[in-house]
Amino acid sequence: MEILILGDLVVRSEGRPVPLPGPSVRALLGVLALTPGEVVGEERLLTLAWGADKGTRRGLQCAAHRLRGWLRGVAGTACTLEHTGSGYRLAVPDDTVDVARFTRRVREGETAADPRRRMSLLAAALGEWRGPVLGGRSEGLDADPVVWALEQARVDCAAALADLACRLGRQAEAVPLVREVAAAALYDEPLQAALVRLLTTAGRPAEALRQVERVRRRLADELGIAPSAEIRSAHAAALRGGGRLRPVPRQLPPDVPDFTGRAAETAAISEPMLTARRGPLVFMINGMPGIGKTALAVHVAHRTAALFPGGQLYAGLRGPDGRPVDPRDVLGRFLRVLGAADAAVPDALDDRAALYRSLTADRGVQVILDDAVDEAQVRPLIPGSSGSAVLVTGRTFLGGLAGARQIRLTGLDGPDAVRLLGRVGGRDGLADDPAAARIVRFCDRIPLAVRVAGVRMAARPALSPARLAAALRDENGRLDALEAHGLAVRPGLDAAYCALDAAPRRAFRLLGLLRTPDFAAWTAAALLDVPVHTATAHLETLADAGLLDPLGDDAAGQPRYARCDLLRLYAAERARATEPRTARNAAVRRLLGGWLHLLDEIGARLFGTSTRNAGPARAAGYRVPLPERPEAWYDAESDAVRAALEQAWEHGHDDLTVALAGAALPFLARLGRDDERRRVLRMGLAAADRGGDRTGRLALLGMPA
Repeated sequence: MEILILGDLVVRSEGRPVPLPGPSVRALLGVLALTPGEVVGEERLLTLAWGADKGTRRGLQCAAHRLRGWLRGVAGTACTLEHTGSGYRLAVPDDTVDVARFTRRVREGETAADPRRRMSLLAAALGEWRGPVLGGRSEGLDADPVVWALEQARVDCAAALADLACRLGRQAEAVPLVREVAAAALYDEPLQAALVRLLTTAGRPAEALRQVERVRRRLADELGIAPSAEIRSAHAAALRGGGRLRPVPRQLPPDVPDFTGRAAETAAISEPMLTARRGPLVFMINGMPGIGKTALAVHVAHRTAALFPGGQLYAGLRGPDGRPVDPRDVLGRFLRVLGAADAAVPDALDDRAALYRSLTADRGVQVILDDAVDEAQVRPLIPGSSGSAVLVTGRTFLGGLAGARQIRLTGLDGPDAVRLLGRVGGRDGLADDPAAARIVRFCDRIPLAVRVAGVRMAARPALSPARLAAALRDENGRLDALEAHGLAVRPGLDAAYCALDAAPRRAFRLLGLLRTPDFAAWTAAALLDVPVHTATAHLETLADAGLLDPLGDDAAGQPRYARCDLLRLYAAERARATEPRTARNAAVRRLLGGWLHLLDEIGARLFGTSTRNAGPARAAGYRVPLPERPEAWYDAESDAVRAALEQAWEHGHDDLTVALAGAALPFLARLGRDDERRRVLRMGLAAADRGGDRTGRLALLGMPA
């Protein structure tokens, strides 16, 4: 059985109408069905069913008795009328009453993630209504808070449906439902404005203008007031429609057909677009060159295009020469695409930005701003109203964009990188190939680098993954190997490097002399021979440019940074091309001397022993401030100490190799790292022999075991 009260009272059984009982019983059934399953007090029943002065408790009892018998004859035991000490309760199965179905669908629509399912649920909820609650026949019903809340929920549901239909480009489906509710709520201006927007974006601006006039006249004649700002804004949008469809730009570049991975990042951008009501939404996607910023932005924009009926705008914010594009020029192109005549486009940047915000105010547009330079370039290009979204890509972190959601990209997950390699290279079965895993590791799982490797495999079907991995293993030729058929890793790195100021640029290339993938901030200070705070400022600039990853403080309290191997190799390449050999050697000796200074000072503090002397190796070192927590220092820096020893040995700095080995041995002995201690001792002795340092050799042999 169904009990329908969202309109005239109707009862159906197996889809066929059931004759209703007399007026008093019908009135009682309708009031009880407003809140099925809940106890309704006798005073409320008397007021709503018969009026405050007309009903009596005796009459209520008689009507309840007749209703109970009628329900038993129609529905058996499925629907019953229960009496409690304070009132009556209509006990029915879930969804028997249309009010319950309406409420459930609205609730599910508010929480549904898929906008298309949300729209279907809201439309189904409105479909339950056939008119005013219980036909609106009782004066008491109009003032009842339960009835008022139901009618308001209907209005809110219609407004939400109109907004969602505009975003999904499904206006035609929503117009009849929204128009029916708006006809019964002429004084609800938000709903009227939503209907006007719905008609306008559906290509029916003439109907939208007529609706505005009806509302204006009703408000003026009956209430003596002018339409709200929301109505006026919707009216202006309808006027701009000019009785014709406005141009809808579709400027997105093609989606990447073999786009792979980035599921978390795609969800982080897409999901707010599905649910946001206030905006515009701004997403800042940054990361190193070749990491896939533009590919992600374009991919997400294609996936979510249906949410933006006003279309998609695209602008590259760097010219072919790498110089920033003037936002005034970008706005000129956008305005013309959005329908502004040439004569209507202002000259001044601020005026163009204001007109741009006006033209996008009710459209719901998606904007991609690719390769942005700074905040000042981006701000004028952001629409000013809700329903729009902006995806900004750039190498540089733009922290000054208020409210922007930051998406920082790193390398792909290992399996995704191998999958991308196979797709581009046209090779199946790479998932279990160790050589494929080595290839993506040598590419640092950077999408552009993996793509270049895949292009090489596609161009040479005979090229096995093992051979390509062997070619990429050679660090001296790796960047050259990652170039094929117009794709290359180096040009993007060149552009990022050349965009730096002189001091951070020099810091970047001298960091190429470091072997370790991560390092403390003082190492840059030693290489540059500047105070640590100066070096740290340069490192932060490099991090903002996507050329370093800040890791936070390590166990010893030192700020720490990381970079991938391709960035290290490129930095070393720039150092060899720019810095004289003598300058490179001096920088390395300062760095190695810095390690020696720290090993000496911290060893003396922790172990009460010291190998310090006034030798030339120690005199050349950079005087490094001690870390906040020296007791944890060696654990944080053990890999770097080992790399420093190997670098000193390989570059022929025998005096520093001997001194570093001697300074490290007490740490290793006290920490019980016997295998590492023996390796360090062998390296120190070999350096002493190569440099003819008999004193150093004897000192190493005399170190405690």
